[in-house]
Amino acid sequence: MSKVVISPSLRWPGQVSLSSPMTLPQALAWEKCIRVAQNNTEASTLTDFNYAILPGICACVEKWELEGIDNPTPETFPATPRKQSIELITWLMTEVSRVYVGEEEKADPNE
Repeated sequence: MSKVVISPSLRWPGQVSLSSPMTLPQALAWEKCIRVAQNNTEASTLTDFNYAILPGICACVEKWELEGIDNPTPETFPATPRKQSIELITWLMTEVSRVYVGEEEKADPNE
């Protein structure tokens, strides 16, 4: 089963399908990249942090459907324009974290 999330990016519109629930290897990849990103004292820049977190994000994505990005890896993920790249990575981190912690979909208040 997948969780499809819609990109808020104007630069890279589209959607991403995340594994939901995560498999053990995906959860382990996510945990490892979080630990590396948090504990890496050499990661003095936001770019270092982004590069450390991308393997965990990529491990959890089943399908990329973003305009202008074709099956990215940490090595090929767009780093510029910087503001838009940071926004995209932050959004992906948030969505993967939601799957990881098991955040329930918000119920429709109209129901």
